[in-house]
Amino acid sequence: MDVIDHEQEKTLYELKEFLTSVISNAPYGIVAFDLEGEVTMTNALAVEYLGQKMSVNRFVGKNILELIEGMPLLAGTVETHIDRGRKPFDLPSVQINKQFMSIKGRLISNGTMLMIEDITAQKKAEAELQRANTRLRELDSLKSMFIASMSHELRTPLNSIIGFTGIIIQGLSGDINNEQRKQLKIVKSSAAHLLSLINDVIDVSKIESGKVELSIGRFDLPALLDEVKSTFTPDAEQKGIRLSLETPGGLSIRSDERRAKQVIMNLVSNAVKFTDSGKVEIKAARGDGVVAVSVRDTGIGMRREDLKRLFKAFSRIRVKGMPIKEGTGLGLHLSRKIAELLGGGIRAESSLGKGSEFTFTLPFEYKGEA
Repeated sequence: MDVIDHEQEKTLYELKEFLTSVISNAPYGIVAFDLEGEVTMTNALAVEYLGQKMSVNRFVGKNILELIEGMPLLAGTVETHIDRGRKPFDLPSVQINKQFMSIKGRLISNGTMLMIEDITAQKKAEAELQRANTRLRELDSLKSMFIASMSHELRTPLNSIIGFTGIIIQGLSGDINNEQRKQLKIVKSSAAHLLSLINDVIDVSKIESGKVELSIGRFDLPALLDEVKSTFTPDAEQKGIRLSLETPGGLSIRSDERRAKQVIMNLVSNAVKFTDSGKVEIKAARGDGVVAVSVRDTGIGMRREDLKRLFKAFSRIRVKGMPIKEGTGLGLHLSRKIAELLGGGIRAESSLGKGSEFTFTLPFEYKGEA
């Protein structure tokens, strides 16, 4: 019997030593106190975190309320916990001597255990992030002001260049020779290309900063598609491409007509640009609460891996052996942004050498705030 008692004592001693080691080396402060508030166990981190300059042995045996009396939030919570019925509690942030602690109170068999974690670094990081966000908002405001200013300052002279160059080319200001006409057409084309790039950059910036104002109204989609077809028919005929339109009648849409047209114009423009022979088909079909406008071509197409970066800003897909087509690299990126803004989307399918198909889906009724 004496041997058994000795073995039990040895086991209990080893268990106590093990628990003491675990508590001493825990990555957070631990304080346990009984039903009366007397500290029964602690570790060095807890003594340090609670701002006490004493040993662990001196800390044990003292009343927890006396040790934390200079910490109103923690002291009030613990006092209520002791006097009015023990319940678990969480204090996400308690400031102690310029440090920030997260303190959790949990029930144990003979009292309560506090787990104290130093979150000072986390709080500093949050403060830095808050300052950075404030700075970003200020920069975003400055960017919006710049966009509003440049929208006018850049477009106005370019429109003048395009307009007056067109007048000279037509001979309205006097005769010009063929070489001059050729050079002036290059000037006009380059100015139009630059204006398109500026418009795309400004539109993307407005969308990403939430500055776009939609003009929601009801319009006839077949009429809009017919207008788009008429716009690109001369370019298609010049390249020997057959441009067709298929749409059911009575497709009335409530959305932003100008923005919807902008997306469709870009898709048809790309189809005509990247098709050297064959056809470009524009089709509209009804769906479940949406209309799908597809633009299919028999152009150069693209590889499957290229589809992944097709809608990225300034992305230009290059096909080996083919000349690079003129463009800003923003059209499809902007089109997808607009489509999503209108509650729809764009998907693409393509096969190298066989053509591409882009489908623009748009709700019959715009669901956002008008």
